[in-house]
Amino acid sequence: MNPILLAVLVATPEFPGVIQQQLGLAQQPPCTICHATNAGGVGTVVKPFGIYLRSRGLVPFDDASLRNALLADLAERHSSSGGLTDIDALKAGKDPNGTDGSNLVPAYGCSSVSPEYLLTAAALGSWLWRRRRRAGSRRAVHGGGAPAPGAPRQVSKRNS
Repeated sequence: MNPILLAVLVATPEFPGVIQQQLGLAQQPPCTICHATNAGGVGTVVKPFGIYLRSRGLVPFDDASLRNALLADLAERHSSSGGLTDIDALKAGKDPNGTDGSNLVPAYGCSSVSPEYLLTAAALGSWLWRRRRRAGSRRAVHGGGAPAPGAPRQVSKRNS
């Protein structure tokens, strides 16, 4: 199944609306305040704000657990960015993970690779592996194949 379709099917689409309603925001926050992408989905809560909410009891598809986690965030005056509290940042229309819409997720290494690129890399690796394996089996059937171009030829001496 397509990974993006799977993420949409298992995402909790009402959470941005619950956050908007609970905090009295002018608009719904983007899914990326918690998730790696706006598609959301299982295993994509990688942002500090989302990780913090999960540590306060947030579970998928449970609006009450989100409301309780937001209340804990408010009571603890937690800041995922080290600046404004998470709730103050959201009310100001900012990303609670950092100032000016930035986030604290590194933009290098494996963490910055999207699932689509990983899937492409896996498919390419699999294709190359099968191709090499198939070429190796042909050499075994045909006696090892011809010598590489430019390789010295072996001359056998006959006893006469």
